[in-house]
Parts: sequence; structure tokens; C-alpha cells
Amino acid sequence: MKLIAAVVLAGTLCFTPAGASPRDPLDDALELLTRDTAAGLAALEALAANGEPEAMNVVAGLIIDPPAESAIEPDPARAIALWERALARGSVGARLNYGTRLLLNDDPTDDARAVAMLRETEGDLIPLAAYPLGRAYLFGQGVEQELERGSRLMMIAVEAAPGNLDAQFLLGRAYLNGWGIPVDDPAAYRHLKIAADGGDPRAQWNVGMALLNGDGVTANPDLAQAYVRAAAEGGDVAGMVSMAVMLALGQGSEPDPAQARQWYRRAAETGSAHALRGLGSMLLTGEGGRVDGVTGAAYLDLAAKAGDEHAPALQRAFAEQIAALDQGAVEAAKAAWLREYGIPR
Repeated sequence: MKLIAAVVLAGTLCFTPAGASPRDPLDDALELLTRDTAAGLAALEALAANGEPEAMNVVAGLIIDPPAESAIEPDPARAIALWERALARGSVGARLNYGTRLLLNDDPTDDARAVAMLRETEGDLIPLAAYPLGRAYLFGQGVEQELERGSRLMMIAVEAAPGNLDAQFLLGRAYLNGWGIPVDDPAAYRHLKIAADGGDPRAQWNVGMALLNGDGVTANPDLAQAYVRAAAEGGDVAGMVSMAVMLALGQGSEPDPAQARQWYRRAAETGSAHALRGLGSMLLTGEGGRVDGVTGAAYLDLAAKAGDEHAPALQRAFAEQIAALDQGAVEAAKAAWLREYGIPR
């Protein structure tokens, strides 16, 4: 089966199969699409109207998530209708593209159907289905969880599409945690770094921790902090907490408790009990800023009630200081936090 015309959907390259003819109308329309998006889409629309299933598939991919700088108007409802029609007519490309879309959406009721569609892809499309299927097996989406099978599929996925950052991240985590395959710290670092250098904040945090601890790579605290900071600035909560810890301890730079307190607060505002405990401790001691025993005690208690394992020990360590506080004010500070940020976790 010949492969032509890439359509980018759900972060992975999905290709549309054509027939054996070297120059058929679909080939011509797809070639035109690479030179003139509007004209190519018009040609594909005409083929779709005449019942060509692979043209329906490509049009659906174009209108559900139009290419950047194109004048195509998004039309998700019509895209789904086209994919359903293409499926009914046997489109392998629709099984791949639509199945991937369904599996990666937020509705778990679609998962079993999506997996069934992806399993039906055949021939040269199997490597492109490896990413969504790998995720399904890793996380038990629409199938029984099979970590080894999921990890092996991710190996195929990164070989088929090295630029798929989520696949690189998940394969790195598979090597890091032994998800059905032997733990391999150097391999984990290699794949995580690809994702990190591509801008994935989760991977940036993992790479930072590897560089800090020397897991699979020579330890380099300065570079570790750079990756952790990138993760934190990218919104990764683990990155924010680790940034606070590294700044408080002086890992990769001189200690900066004031900035550490800021990062703890940013992470705590997302709901991190760990960060709220760290912030509470700094407020009680005055590390990084003024002493605020009432607020510090409130935050420690919220963290403890949320299940943070170290918060109770800190409460015991500060018991005398906490007992001397106005307990009504402490309760008021807890209520204020909960109103604004909710229950930590």
C-alpha cells in the first residue's frame, strides 16, 4: 500500500492510503493540497461528495484542526460526520485518524471503540497506530492495562515519529519506572531529554531530577536547575516544588529562600499539599521573608489533613509556637485559603 500526504492529528503523523494507481484523482488532489491549500481542499471536497472515502478522511482532518495560517474554518461536527461516512466505506485512514482522536479525547466511553478501530489498521499504518494504542495499553484505556505491550508499542511509535514528544516522554518514563521492561536509566534520560528539549515541562522536570541525582547521566546541578526552572515556568507543579527546594538548599545556585518561598506559593495555589507544607514551614520560621505564624500554622494543618506525610512531623516540631497562636485566626486563615484555592491534594 502506497503512503501519501501527511495529516497531523492529535500530535502524531497520520497518513492516508491511496490505491495502486500512480496518478488517480485522489493523488492529484493531495499533491495540489501541498501547493495550494484552498484548491486542494476544493478538489478533495469534490471527491468526497462523490463518495471517495479517503478524501472524506482527509477533509475531516483538515476541518477539525485546520493547518496554521490557512483560511479553513474549523467544523468539528462535520468532520466527525465525514469520518463516520469514511469508516462505513472502509477507510483505513479514517480508522487511524478518527480512532486516535477518540482515544485522546476526554471521554472514556469512546475508548473501547477507538481501540477497536486502531487495531483494524493494517499494513504500513501499524507504526502510526502504535502511539495511541501504546497509550491505551499503558493506561488501560478501552483495554486491560498491559505495561509491557504499551511500552513496546511506544518503542515503535518513537521510531515511526521521533518528533512525537509525548511518545518520547512516555517511553522515557517506561524505562525510568520499569513499565513492563527493564529499568534503564541512560535510555530513560535519552528519551526524556528529547521531549524536554522539545518543550515538554513534564520531561524537563524528569531530566532536571536525573541531572541532579546523576541517574543515567553525569550529575550536573547547574544544568539540573535550568531544566527544573523551565519545567516550573511551563506550569509543571513538580517543577515548581523542586525549584523551591533547589533554591532553598542552594542546589545549582546560591541559596535564594525568598524566591523559594515564591515558588512554593505558586505550586501551593495549584493544589499541591507538599508545596503548602513547605510554604507553611517557611512562614513559621521566617525563612525567605517575614514570620507569619498564624498563616504558617494554617497551611501546615491543611497540608497534614490533605495527607502530606511530612506535615505532622513539622506540626510536632512547631507545637509550642503553634499553641501560642490565636487559634481562631488560624482557622480563619485556613478558611480563606480553602475559599480561594480549594482543598489541597
